[in-house]
Amino acid sequence: MPSVTRKPQARRQQRREQVERDLLEATERLMAGGTSYTELSVDRLATEAGISRASFYIYFEDKGHLLRRLAGQVFDDLAAAAERWWSVSRRRDPTDVLACMTGLVASYRRHQPLLVALNEMAGYDPQVGATYRDILDGIAARLGAVIQEGQADGFIRSELSAATAASALTWMTERTCQQNLPGRPESYDAELASTLTQLVWGSLYLEAP
Repeated sequence: MPSVTRKPQARRQQRREQVERDLLEATERLMAGGTSYTELSVDRLATEAGISRASFYIYFEDKGHLLRRLAGQVFDDLAAAAERWWSVSRRRDPTDVLACMTGLVASYRRHQPLLVALNEMAGYDPQVGATYRDILDGIAARLGAVIQEGQADGFIRSELSAATAASALTWMTERTCQQNLPGRPESYDAELASTLTQLVWGSLYLEAP
């Protein structure tokens, strides 16, 4: 007999996920208008998301907790973009890497205000900083596995440390997008994605693209 608590728990989880999505959209709308994350009050965030202040505190301890939760959503999008390359890593095709980088740049562009806030708060909020590092370390670990698969198949450079190369490429991409996208027009995105593709391919693969 199914548990009588399962459906209420599922509904609560769905409600939490919906509140997080609404707050992510609200935060990015407000920041796109020029307001920094530190200037945003809980009242303003809640009002913009269409929830009450009391509802906010049901799910989040404070704005730092909210930012940590939203970071997970944003980096899930980034990981989904990366899968365009990772999921077909046994195909030695630079167009897979380009599809990945195009998706990553587009995600950074879409979530730019929140990523700027995350980067700023990571410098003085230890919990936000730890969340930021943990998420990127998770992405680097997944890339490291892709590199090891390619080394085993003989088309990624065997002399590379998979973990170190993955970490370096992950942070290079993150820092490059973080520093270059703000203030640049969308027409720049294709150039950035193409350049990152060349850098990643040249670093890892034995064959020229």
